[in-house]
Amino acid sequence: MLPHQDWNKVQFTGPVGKAKKGEKAVQDAHRKGVEVETVRKHGATNANRGPAVNMRKLADETDVIPVAELPHEFRMAMQKARVAANLSQADLAKRINEKQSVVNDYENGRAVPNPQVIVKIERALNCRLPRPPKEKKLKQNEDI
Repeated sequence: MLPHQDWNKVQFTGPVGKAKKGEKAVQDAHRKGVEVETVRKHGATNANRGPAVNMRKLADETDVIPVAELPHEFRMAMQKARVAANLSQADLAKRINEKQSVVNDYENGRAVPNPQVIVKIERALNCRLPRPPKEKKLKQNEDI
């Protein structure tokens, strides 16, 4: 045997690895006689306050922002131009490289106006469609 090696038995006391959590682990540790420290976190969960507090805070912070809509004239002009060109919604969608649902949304007024898509539709139908009105931005006075 080599004199520099230590071959005595080593016994570890206490848990090895991650500490176990939970009420059952605490009870098992008490039975074994191991000292256990428990810390209760007060107010750490939202369960005590309820969802009403969070919803009220969210409602107070949330602003309603109006979304631009397509005017009725645009929708009807687009539909008439598409029918005059003998194209289905799927055919027009292939020509503008978009999904058929995008064309359907534009014709039904559910789409948010995108100038790039409108230009693609105009080129595919070879006509000029009435543009949705631009939103006017209010200038704020810097003197205040």
